[in-house]
Amino acid sequence: MESIESTGPSAKQCDTENGALLLRTVSHQEMEIHEDVENIEFEQELSAPDGGWGWLVVFGSLMIHIILFGIEKSSGILLKKFKEKFHESSSATAWVATLPAGLRLMFAPICSMLINKYQFRPAVIAGAVLMSVSLLLTAFSTNLTLTFGSFAIIGGIGACLVYTPSVVIVGRYFNMRRGLAVGIATSSFGSFLFPTLIEFLFDYFGFVGAFLMLAGIALNMMVFGSVFRPLKLLEPPKSKTICLNDKETLSSCVVKEDKTGGLTPPLLLRRHSSSSYFCSKTCTSLCNYKGNLIGILGNYRFTSFCIAILMFSIAFHSAYAFIPLYAVHIGIDDRQSTYIIAVTILADGIGRIGIGAVLDIRCIKQYRIMLYSLTLILVGVVSITIPSARTLTQLGIVCSLYGILMGGVISQKSVIVVDILGVKKLANAFGILSFFQGIGVFIGPPVSGLLRDMKGDYSDGFYFGGGATVTGAFIFTIANIIHILKTKHFNST
Repeated sequence: MESIESTGPSAKQCDTENGALLLRTVSHQEMEIHEDVENIEFEQELSAPDGGWGWLVVFGSLMIHIILFGIEKSSGILLKKFKEKFHESSSATAWVATLPAGLRLMFAPICSMLINKYQFRPAVIAGAVLMSVSLLLTAFSTNLTLTFGSFAIIGGIGACLVYTPSVVIVGRYFNMRRGLAVGIATSSFGSFLFPTLIEFLFDYFGFVGAFLMLAGIALNMMVFGSVFRPLKLLEPPKSKTICLNDKETLSSCVVKEDKTGGLTPPLLLRRHSSSSYFCSKTCTSLCNYKGNLIGILGNYRFTSFCIAILMFSIAFHSAYAFIPLYAVHIGIDDRQSTYIIAVTILADGIGRIGIGAVLDIRCIKQYRIMLYSLTLILVGVVSITIPSARTLTQLGIVCSLYGILMGGVISQKSVIVVDILGVKKLANAFGILSFFQGIGVFIGPPVSGLLRDMKGDYSDGFYFGGGATVTGAFIFTIANIIHILKTKHFNST
């Protein structure tokens, strides 16, 4: 049995005339084989392991969320400390306490570009360093303006570089159990201890010592981000010896004429084509980014989802900032107000895992988007009822329910994005969605603080946030109803 090497020297042994005849005979077969190989490679590149190393990725993301959101959800306590130290108004202090969350979300589209180009691990490490530096500088700030630059600006950029990769990579590693995996990763179980921990640090170490301790804690996110190993791209096919009796012999020994008049074997062409594909993909990613954004925003369901999340974030970040202050306003002492935030964060974690697991059930998956819309509506309704709580027990119950629903909304954002647009567009679409959420962060707490300064009561802030959430949820629901009706009409014709 004769065999030839599928590289240049061996291919030249084929007779040119026979090669031309074979080319006419099997050109169609060659095209089909080539397309099949490319399709298989593309599917494998996007396929999710659904386990294995993915669970380490979930653990790393979970620990990052515990630290990141433990600090962020303690913004109400930090707001009190900033007011005590700098003696500024509620609206001005609210900007500093909540701006890191806004920048974390507003810069997400840029972060999506960076992780597409440089992968997840370098972004997380850089973000952890920036967050640690921001807390270190805040420890020695002498006025609210310096704190604005250190805690809000630098800390917000660092939080963005940490947050976006830790969410997107979990969506890449899981498919069938994506809702549960994302729910666990973003549950931030353990972050409910941070309000009590931060209060303890301020009591025993003072303003400077507390922020130095938090800077050291934030640096640990570097360690957990190191497990964010990117999914490997398939390597281009290597040269191999193929027997003439093999099915692929006809296509492998065909000699094709190139532009210079030379003869090139097709497997070598395929190898060059694969190499060019990966190089082209890297070089043109930034150039195509604008077009991708326009295409993503052209999906009316996704655009309505962005509006709904924008409206929801008005209430979400206002709640964590002003629940402790509202508790003190109705006569609950500082220590007990800290427990209220801890209970809310714990309920948030339960909601992230519980609602994520429920929405992953096979018979419920087809209704996942509509159930998500219902959850958004309930969040708004509960937010409106918070000012009706006048005792510690009542406020604890309302905030627990609020935390469960809010956790489900936050944890399943990336899952809903995949349901609407598919996993290939997750990184870019999640960045856009986070940008809209960041707009809500800039609106909610300052407006709530302004209403408090004008009327001397926190109730109007909760009414404003709850009403905005319900409005956004109805917009998203209407868009999905239109989509369902269009789909039914298309299937019936």
